[in-house]
Amino acid sequence: MTIKNSIWRTPFSALNTGKFFRDESGAMTIFTCFMIFMMVLVCGIGVDLMRNEMERTRLQGVSDRAVLAAASLDQQRPPEEVVRDYFDKSGLGSFVSSVDVDETLGARRVTVSAFHNMNTQFMHLVGVDTLPVPALSTAEQFTPNVEISLVLDISQSMLRSGKIENLRPAASDFVDVLLTGDGNQATTINLVPYAGHVNPGAFMFDRLGGQRLPVAPLDEARGGIPEHLSHGFLPAGAVGGVGSDPSIRYVHPNVSSCLETTPADATSVGLPSAGVYSQVPHFMNYSFKRGLMDWGWCPHDTETEILYMSSDADVLKDRIANMSMNDGTGTQHAIKYGLGLLDPSSRGDITALIGNGDVDASYSGRPAAYSDADTAKYIVLMTDGAIVAQYRPTDELDDQNATVNLSRGSRKAERVITSQKKTNIQQFLAQCDLAKNRSPRPVIVFTIAFEASAGAANEMRRCATSPSHFFIADGTEISVVFQNIAQQISQLRLTN
Repeated sequence: MTIKNSIWRTPFSALNTGKFFRDESGAMTIFTCFMIFMMVLVCGIGVDLMRNEMERTRLQGVSDRAVLAAASLDQQRPPEEVVRDYFDKSGLGSFVSSVDVDETLGARRVTVSAFHNMNTQFMHLVGVDTLPVPALSTAEQFTPNVEISLVLDISQSMLRSGKIENLRPAASDFVDVLLTGDGNQATTINLVPYAGHVNPGAFMFDRLGGQRLPVAPLDEARGGIPEHLSHGFLPAGAVGGVGSDPSIRYVHPNVSSCLETTPADATSVGLPSAGVYSQVPHFMNYSFKRGLMDWGWCPHDTETEILYMSSDADVLKDRIANMSMNDGTGTQHAIKYGLGLLDPSSRGDITALIGNGDVDASYSGRPAAYSDADTAKYIVLMTDGAIVAQYRPTDELDDQNATVNLSRGSRKAERVITSQKKTNIQQFLAQCDLAKNRSPRPVIVFTIAFEASAGAANEMRRCATSPSHFFIADGTEISVVFQNIAQQISQLRLTN
């Protein structure tokens, strides 16, 4: 009773204060409000950061495209004008901070810096009113010293399905891409046409040790040509063949300058170097398409001999436009010359060609050493057919050699095979390997199988530097392939 009375006698105000301090109702509401505010703020920061990244990506994309277009050596407009036009068309013109252009011989480097401040939608609640949006891009296209051997198949099979008519503009465009603008100051192209063999030209035939066949009389009706159109002359007083002009002596055609190379040449780098070589005779093995090709296993001295180390696009394109088709497919000989003309061992031969007026004096000292960091070397090889056996007439000056092909009738018994197809393929691949294994820097080998058989395509695939350096083309696709290779050689790239 005493206890009960004492409780009732406790002041009411004291009981109310204790209850207040012990009461937790409403605490979660305050915490919830605080957490909602924090969540909204964090999500808002995420939204602002996402917007910032989207803006940066957009600005960087425009910057990259602008500098790539401006840095191209094919670009005719001023580089800064190109960059600013890209930004203006994208509605970002006011964001360009600076455009720097650095041009040297055979190279162009363009750098653009862009910047703007993006207003925030949520982060200003914590004192961040703007976020920076920067972009920096650099692109360069440079043409280092480039040495190229462009090796083109001109065998008679190129007459089928208009292949040669598709090849000519494709190869010409290839030349234009590489020799446009400053590129022609640093790039040289050896044009190596080939059929059954390769014609290095009369001057190099003599320099490399070629020994010409004797001059022999032959009537015009049997394929003889005027003496002055052939290499060499009959001895004074000798009787020549007869023809339409009685004052002219007619002789066996000697209009080409191919060397009978040796098996040892197939395993060495450089041009043929044995010192003495017989001449490939004037003959046909397969059928002849009159009016569409030249008679001969060896391409003729005019328009189908090697064109050495040229940077004159017009001269190269004219030669490509006028190449005549010939007999056979001796790709092993073609790559031999293509590689030999990139090898430093042929520097003396180039010097001799300069002295003969066949190469510009500014290219004295080429081919450069493989260790030259400023020089890149390439072989671009196009064929439409598989390598064949090497045929020869048993009598090099047989009267029929100028008019009757060896695969025809009784003439089959008058021919020999000097090297089998299998051997020739092995020699070809050996040269491919020699190119790809040059030290310290290899020769890059691009190969093209143009409407070729499976066997020819396999040869080209095995020769290429890598699967990505091998191309198959049909019809007008050949033009796209040559453009692709030219652009890879030209090396347009983003550096930042």
